[in-house]
Amino acid sequence: MDKSGLGVANPEGTEGGTASTGGIRDASLALDFPIGTGGVGGQGGVTIGGIDSPIATGGVAMSGGMIGSGGILETGGLPRTDGGVGTGGLRATGGLARTGGARGSGGVVGTGGTPGIDGGQADLRPPVESGPEVTPASICADRGGQYQTDMCVFDCSPQGACKTAVACPNQQACKVTCGANGCAAGVDCSLGKSCDITCANGACAGAVKCAGSQCLLTCADGACSGGIGSNASSTQITCSAQNSCSNGITCSGDQCTITCSGNGSCKGGVTTVAAKNTVTCSGRNACPQTVNCSGSTCQVTCSSTACAGGVNCNAGSPSSCP
Repeated sequence: MDKSGLGVANPEGTEGGTASTGGIRDASLALDFPIGTGGVGGQGGVTIGGIDSPIATGGVAMSGGMIGSGGILETGGLPRTDGGVGTGGLRATGGLARTGGARGSGGVVGTGGTPGIDGGQADLRPPVESGPEVTPASICADRGGQYQTDMCVFDCSPQGACKTAVACPNQQACKVTCGANGCAAGVDCSLGKSCDITCANGACAGAVKCAGSQCLLTCADGACSGGIGSNASSTQITCSAQNSCSNGITCSGDQCTITCSGNGSCKGGVTTVAAKNTVTCSGRNACPQTVNCSGSTCQVTCSSTACAGGVNCNAGSPSSCP
């Protein structure tokens, strides 16, 4: 076939032309061949206008990039840039959807404590057992006594027993029995509800203190040498043995009854300032120091050899003082 006047095809088929131009079309041939592209991405070749020539030789139509290539959905680039549809990057590039951490990341759900302890996991600690119940009996036992019929009892009857001070619990009735030379540090019933104290020979060398509704104190030979003090509502002190209560007696409250019947008893003197006072110094040479009595009434009785230091009464009427 005569090909004069036709354009010369590019034998390489991949370069030298304009995208989608394909070369020069011969108007003398009225053949219905579609005009093809000439190279990758429509570039680089001349369309051959001859017969039996393949159309769009030199490359694959629309090549130059895969559709939507370059990244994942919603990339950081604009769609359709520099290429075919969606070229320049796959859609949604820049990372996986919801990147930045797994769901709920940043801390474990419910962290910050365990349930049962500030909202965290269940409290698996063993329960704390409470201490023993506090009762009058337990309080009495803590002081060394035994609780019997609403009374704290201190049995210091063995000779020389209870070397430390006997202390009656607060607001409990107390009974203290001190054997020979026992209760050497004395008896403190200043907080008791009531006091019943017995001191055998030479016992209660320390001070004896009474309070509460009633104070009953009995002192044997040479006992209660540490001094006696009572502010109970009703006080009865009996120094019935020789040389008992040798270190002075003081008494106040509603009523004080003091008996110094032992020979040489109450050597340290007697001072009583209750509302009603009764002092008896009947033992030989009892109450050798001054007997001081003040209050609403004073009844002081002295034997012929007692009260060598005299009696000082400062009370209302009726009163009886030597």
